[in-house]
Amino acid sequence: TVSEFPIGKAAEFPPQFSVDLVPKRDVLERAVPMISMGRYGTMKPRSYSSDDAILAMFDSAKRSIKLAIQDLGPVTIPGTKLPLPGLVWPKAYMFALGRAIWKTGVRVDIALSNPRSIPDNLGATEACYGNGWTCVDCASEIIKTIKIQFPEADIRSHEFREMVSRRLRVCYVREKCGMSWKDGTTIGMHAKHFIFDDVCCYIGSQNLYICDLAEWGVVIDNKEQTKKVLNEYWYPMWGSSYLGEDCNLKDIMDGLKINRNAKKVLLTPQQAGRVLTKQSFRPGNEFKLLFSDYLNEELDTPRLKTDGTSLDF
Repeated sequence: TVSEFPIGKAAEFPPQFSVDLVPKRDVLERAVPMISMGRYGTMKPRSYSSDDAILAMFDSAKRSIKLAIQDLGPVTIPGTKLPLPGLVWPKAYMFALGRAIWKTGVRVDIALSNPRSIPDNLGATEACYGNGWTCVDCASEIIKTIKIQFPEADIRSHEFREMVSRRLRVCYVREKCGMSWKDGTTIGMHAKHFIFDDVCCYIGSQNLYICDLAEWGVVIDNKEQTKKVLNEYWYPMWGSSYLGEDCNLKDIMDGLKINRNAKKVLLTPQQAGRVLTKQSFRPGNEFKLLFSDYLNEELDTPRLKTDGTSLDF
């Protein structure tokens, strides 16, 4: 995103778009309907139109939602499943997926990046595709929202479990070679690609997990073009990726008991440093500042155990 350049001479943001400046013309015979959408992020608070648009597409789906995404859960402290201070699961999107599955009967298929896939020997704060959450974590968090929104849903019943197994499938992205490259590093995915009812799709830069960046993308509202996307991209990718082994029903239902939201964790500066060292962070990396909410110099014994997640020091 470019803003205020040259500094001190240009306005902070580009001028507002004006339809009057665009010449009018007849619609081309083979034109494909496309909708451009985006958000300003922290550059301009409360300018999040694409968030609402994506949510509306989730709620409008009648048969299927297909997602190829980096992750659903918040960014975490490396090596843990502890969300960084202030970060949470994307409640609006998770609740919409829950409604689609339970109320509308939509099948939701999700392909995720393999957790913590780091390319080209970079550091975890330089490039990390996958925030550390598993397929089971994401599936359980979606199913939780059904019980919250629809108290009548009997999550212990055989019928409910059968419904989950039919309507929610989650896997890690794979190539023909599997989940890892020849050097042993796992395969990551940076895509943000959503397909609705096989008639409409989005491709752009916007993650579903919360990071509040400026984003942009396009919605292709055309069944014929969406079919091409399915045949050339989704079906080959899903065919290589979904083996039915990344996310089983028992683990999803058992995972409903786990609280994956942020909790106060107290670490001494020395303990926090050891976490950083384990992740091979560069000396002086600014990521250390993110530990400010977790430091307590008077603490002698680390208390870093929450819902089955712990670190050894």
